Amino acid sequence: MINDTAFLELLERQRTGWTLEQPFYLDADIFEFERNAWMTRQWMLMAHVAELPVKGSHIVRDLFGESIVIVRAGDDDVRAYFNVCTHRGSQLCKVDGRAPLLVCPYHAWSFKLTGELQSRADVPVDVDPAGLGLHPVPVHLVEGLIFCALPGDSLPDPVSALDALAPALSQHGIKRARIAARKSYPTNANWKLVLENAFECYHCRGAHPEYTRANGHVQVTGMRDAAKAESWADEVSGWQGAIAEASGFDMKFRDIGDLDRMACSVTRHPIGRGRSTLSQDGAPVSKLMGAFADYDGGETQFRFGRLSFASAANDYVTLVQIQPRGAQQTDMVLTWLVDAEADPGLDVDAVQWMWDVTTIQDKRIIEDNAAGIRSSAYRPGPYTPLEDETAAFVQTYRAEMRALAQLNACGRN
Repeated sequence: MINDTAFLELLERQRTGWTLEQPFYLDADIFEFERNAWMTRQWMLMAHVAELPVKGSHIVRDLFGESIVIVRAGDDDVRAYFNVCTHRGSQLCKVDGRAPLLVCPYHAWSFKLTGELQSRADVPVDVDPAGLGLHPVPVHLVEGLIFCALPGDSLPDPVSALDALAPALSQHGIKRARIAARKSYPTNANWKLVLENAFECYHCRGAHPEYTRANGHVQVTGMRDAAKAESWADEVSGWQGAIAEASGFDMKFRDIGDLDRMACSVTRHPIGRGRSTLSQDGAPVSKLMGAFADYDGGETQFRFGRLSFASAANDYVTLVQIQPRGAQQTDMVLTWLVDAEADPGLDVDAVQWMWDVTTIQDKRIIEDNAAGIRSSAYRPGPYTPLEDETAAFVQTYRAEMRALAQLNACGRN
């Protein structure tokens, strides 16, 4: 077991601009520290309100290793609870469903959708039933997206961050969307390797031929070519100027956040190469969403905290959840949204194509990365200029872990 002193020493000797040392990607004790000290400060995108269509609808989700139940308790009332009966601790729900009460399958104790114990006949006379309600989980909604977090005194208030993204989410019509598909990509790698990969496109030309053909920004983010970079900058400038009045939101907003402030960002840029949307041939794949009157050929990228993201074209949205499962296991969960009135017979494969093929490829290269890091020959390597965001993520991680380890050490003394 790694102690506070050893962990701090490991953090201190980390070289700026270099990948992390092996234990950060493999060690179970470090992952447990991250889970207990860092993940308890993170808000996670968990679901979309379309998954809770009516009062009594409930869904079961995993939140940093805890099973939780998210419930529609009323028209505009969404709540979340630990999936634990307060009688003997049995799990309440195994699958998504709908019911007027949450009923434990073990002894049939029932709970109101608002969390209070409903069945009180068998409660001992010297026990107050009011103290046997379900254990609540913090929940926050913005434009149809449901965010949850583990309860704790250090949890940041998400309101300012998510409210800052609300105009862009509204422009894309996310609140009035429906789910077209969802897919999980279990990945045998540490969650930090998944994020490191997500923050750079240096790997795109070799690993993602489809993505590279479709996206013009790879001319800048995936290669060092001054002429191509200048050409792309001109294309972006002209495109943004043409759509500025119709955009409806700040197309380049970013708050890097910290341990006490939820990170968030929204950026919008042209897909490029004459494409209307992020599809295989660039042609529309669904109905226009939100306030868009026509296809402007753009993509909006959202960041919600440290582990949740979204990519929004004019006609569909891809939600991305990075779910740490263990020191060497992470799930990438993607959910595709389309307008609620989109054709029921739309080609779901066409909607999924871009991010499905890309994520399958990412899973492979990340797992290859993780396999190499497990070798006794692994040593940290330097990031290139095309990996500056990844290097910045690692520095943020290092700073936050150092602060948390010092707090933990002080708490023990």
